[in-house]
Amino acid sequence: MEPQKELAKWEKEFKKGYSKPFVLLALTKEPHYPYQIIKTLSGATQGKYIIAGSNIYPILKTLTEEGFITVRKDEETQQNFYSLTEVGYEFLELLEQSMMEFQDLVKELIETHGASRKNERR
Repeated sequence: MEPQKELAKWEKEFKKGYSKPFVLLALTKEPHYPYQIIKTLSGATQGKYIIAGSNIYPILKTLTEEGFITVRKDEETQQNFYSLTEVGYEFLELLEQSMMEFQDLVKELIETHGASRKNERR
């Protein structure tokens, strides 16, 4: 096993897990077309997080079905325009808190048990 290749697979998996929350976060300030969501996330993360165009549509469909976002067709461009619903905002507030708590947990585990501490165990 090559650690770098394995790391790339793991990163892909945990980034995939953040796709729905990140799309919700991209819609907090204003409604967006799918391409705008991709650009907003890429810009906000300095290109470290990019959703492929083919992957954004299933995410948007799921979030719409869950009631967190709504879609309307722009009459001028005929593109779908997505925005957060009131339920979406409420859910995102809860989700943000949960994500921050989880981030703190991960940080604590790394600080107390991380690989960089291996010399302390010997």
